[in-house]
Amino acid sequence: MHRDHKTFIQAIEDSKKVVIKHRNNAGRKERTKICRPLFYIPVGGQNDSAHYYFWDSEKGETGNIFWATPAQIISMEPTQESFEPSGFTLVRGEELSERDSQSPDSLESAQ
Repeated sequence: MHRDHKTFIQAIEDSKKVVIKHRNNAGRKERTKICRPLFYIPVGGQNDSAHYYFWDSEKGETGNIFWATPAQIISMEPTQESFEPSGFTLVRGEELSERDSQSPDSLESAQ
């Protein structure tokens, strides 16, 4: 879990975008984007690493979903820019507690 995890969850609950500063997969190039936070998948997935998912609207109306691991994320900061979550199924923050983040099965039960 990233140190800004609570910021991510609060942004989902408040329907606010976040500024994410992250490194690419090779860890060499840094990027900063304003994105919609979508969901978090804890450790235990396919590659045994947690992932944060975001929707980047820079790519036009269709947008682009991308993910970053906690190690790739430098920081996440809230913005005051709202987004309309229609079309997305959002999981509430209380369903992503630290206890739940230890078990990949917990996301299935939350849906």
